[in-house]
Amino acid sequence: MARRGLKFAGVVLLGPPASGKGTQGRLLAERGELCYFSTGQELRREVERGTEFGMRTARYLSQNRYVPDEMALELAMSWLADAGSGWVIDGFPRTRTQALELDDSLGDVAHRLRTVFLDVPLDEILRRAAGRWECGRCPWVGPSDELGACPCCGGALVRRGDDDPPSVRKRVAVYEDLTLPVVEFYAESSRLVHVSGVGSAEEVFKRVLIGLEYDDEIHG
Repeated sequence: MARRGLKFAGVVLLGPPASGKGTQGRLLAERGELCYFSTGQELRREVERGTEFGMRTARYLSQNRYVPDEMALELAMSWLADAGSGWVIDGFPRTRTQALELDDSLGDVAHRLRTVFLDVPLDEILRRAAGRWECGRCPWVGPSDELGACPCCGGALVRRGDDDPPSVRKRVAVYEDLTLPVVEFYAESSRLVHVSGVGSAEEVFKRVLIGLEYDDEIHG
């Protein structure tokens, strides 16, 4: 079922804003040749494309609010239906309701889901957000635009409009209210891997691989 040493049906990445979910998701997907999906990036792209779904999403994003459960489920479940086995997703589930729905959709393989929680303190979150850029075309996220273009696909790099300190603090508060119960939910069912998200991307990634008991050569 799993590819390139990954033993699980799928991996969910959880953590506060700017904790490195996008970076670690991309690295894990590349290492295991897995499908990768960022709900946050896809929501923003739906808005930019002017789709009907994007129009419904826009008012929530403009207020730095999470979209309602039914909208998040519509987006994520549609993608998961086509992803097959072996995937990495960040930004979903954000609430306990979404986590329960994901388990229901996975059925008999729900116990093979693993969640990586990237733990990063607030001062580091604010520092990262201040210098964060992302590609408008692919999932790449990085600390600066010094390259002038995305190193993965050549697309234009853009700043997120909600990476200013007040917006980040607000998003962290919402995350603590809504998403920390999701972390507890997966911990209760022994499906949580707790990883310190402090350090270089490579250092954090080694911790992620160790936590997931990835059976490929970790230092290769």
